[in-house]
Amino acid sequence: MAPDVYYENIHFREKGIVVASHYILDNNNAYIDSTVINGSNPSNPDTASCVLIVSDSAYTTEDTSAALIGFTITQGAGTKWQDEHGAGLYREGGGILIQYLSPRIRNNIIVNNQVTNTQGVTSTGGGGIRCGDGNLSIINNIIVLNSALYGGGIVLNYTGALIKNNIIAYDSAGGAYGGGGGIWAYANAPSPRIIENNVIAYNYNSSAYGAGGLRIWSSSVTLRNNIIWGNINNQIYGSPTVTYCNVQGGWTGEGNIDTLPF
Repeated sequence: MAPDVYYENIHFREKGIVVASHYILDNNNAYIDSTVINGSNPSNPDTASCVLIVSDSAYTTEDTSAALIGFTITQGAGTKWQDEHGAGLYREGGGILIQYLSPRIRNNIIVNNQVTNTQGVTSTGGGGIRCGDGNLSIINNIIVLNSALYGGGIVLNYTGALIKNNIIAYDSAGGAYGGGGGIWAYANAPSPRIIENNVIAYNYNSSAYGAGGLRIWSSSVTLRNNIIWGNINNQIYGSPTVTYCNVQGGWTGEGNIDTLPF
């Protein structure tokens, strides 16, 4: 896609396609800044995610052919969504909503997406990205200044994931389900959840219960080689496996340190 501001809400419609800016041609970061998907003008206010990568079938989770590369993704407000596991209606995925698929999310700036409208829903989650029942990869993105009642930056719900080399910062959660200003993860999946080589910093959870950085619910998560610092109301809440991370206040695990990183 050529540099421009696209006031659109893009739906992949189960197609294994690569949607990319000109960044994909020569790795010029200027194309990321100048190619914008702005989701602020949806045709239906209940389908207001900037990008939807969803399927109706659980049998598509092994398909990794879809990719979103080299955009600024902003001003999404989330999609009203029936939870697949019987929890009710939610509004989720301000920037990107993913379900039953395993796309590659690469080299994007995901910024200023706000999923806060609770009308007709139980709660709101995944200000930046929400993924359920898949096995996605989120690599080399900047995920900042997004908000929701839980999972301000990212929600992982019954999904595998590789989250690597991202900056996840200044995202905020309203305290629902333990907050998780940066990342909120719930329930295990057939594929692992690996969170490595990220900066997860200065995220916020409005409640003292839970975490501003990462809230891990009943879920096996591996954290390694991350900087987890400056998050308000706890860096981590839950029981992930943490190794070789720099965690403010310290954390039990091989190679972890507590040293001012910035």
